Amino acid sequence: MKYETITETKVAHSVLGLDEKDVAAFVWDRVKDRSLSKLMADLNRDMLSGTERERQDAERALSRLGFL
Repeated sequence: MKYETITETKVAHSVLGLDEKDVAAFVWDRVKDRSLSKLMADLNRDMLSGTERERQDAERALSRLGFL
């Protein structure tokens, strides 16, 4: 399975662009490469202090990952 490289500005969009069947593997890969906490921190930052659009995208991304 191939994922695009996640940059700070694309975190929510990367998550939202995943097929439903790929979400669990995506989370597991982030756990294995120890980048899940960075991903969560970026989404939480957008939820707390982003623009309205960033907040909405971050909320949808967190929900898609199963954290909301």
